[in-house]
Amino acid sequence: MINQLPISVQNFMQNYLNALNKNLPSNLIEGVYIYGSIALGAFNEAKSDIDFIVSLKRSANAKELEFITNVHSQMNNTEYGKRMDGVYVRASLVGKTNEELSTYLFCAEGTVSLGHWDLNHITWWILKEDGITLQGTPIAELAIPTEWIDVLNTLKYNMNQYWFNKTKNADEFLADEMVEFTTTTICRIICSLEQRDIISKDKAVNECLKTLPERWSLLLKEGARIRNDISAESFYKSNVKRAEECREFILYAHKLCNEKFFNEE
Repeated sequence: MINQLPISVQNFMQNYLNALNKNLPSNLIEGVYIYGSIALGAFNEAKSDIDFIVSLKRSANAKELEFITNVHSQMNNTEYGKRMDGVYVRASLVGKTNEELSTYLFCAEGTVSLGHWDLNHITWWILKEDGITLQGTPIAELAIPTEWIDVLNTLKYNMNQYWFNKTKNADEFLADEMVEFTTTTICRIICSLEQRDIISKDKAVNECLKTLPERWSLLLKEGARIRNDISAESFYKSNVKRAEECREFILYAHKLCNEKFFNEE
């Protein structure tokens, strides 16, 4: 329901729903849902994306695809338009991951494309456990098949493939944006594994500041600074030193997760 959204987002999403329903036929949309930081109660007014999923009763035709594209072009003229990230996928495919899907319509930072976006078991878990139904079939009736073991395997892949491969080049972490992305995402992986649930990045950083060795406190505070007040003075005098710390943090988390979570029978 719209009133479950942050007040600042309610009118925006209502206008989006109105635009969809005004010109798309009633036999196309099965439901419209919110997941991500909003669903987790951690919407950052300055930075968070609006993550959404539109479930379709059937495939959209060329005219309907064009209209959806135009809707997002219009929404981009408003406050949150370019922060909309989401997918349009047939209801029969809800719960499927990118590996199982052919191309579908998705919106990334307000731009609509045909291809593959962020459909994995973490996406479906958040929708299943915390998602918000804005219109149509309630989430509980979608019968999303994702279980925690699916999420665990996704986190294992992310840590052992995506993140571990990035440690081969510390220059990957020179930019502020990458420092924030690294620290918040790695903290979320650790805390989610510990709690057997996906939690928000902000909450994860706070938890890790309390529970991880003091060795990582400065780096985590730096990630939080970039996320919440990038104009504040950096905790580091050298971006090269900071980048190497990011690399070392990933290696620490990689070892921790494999020993504590991924080797369980």
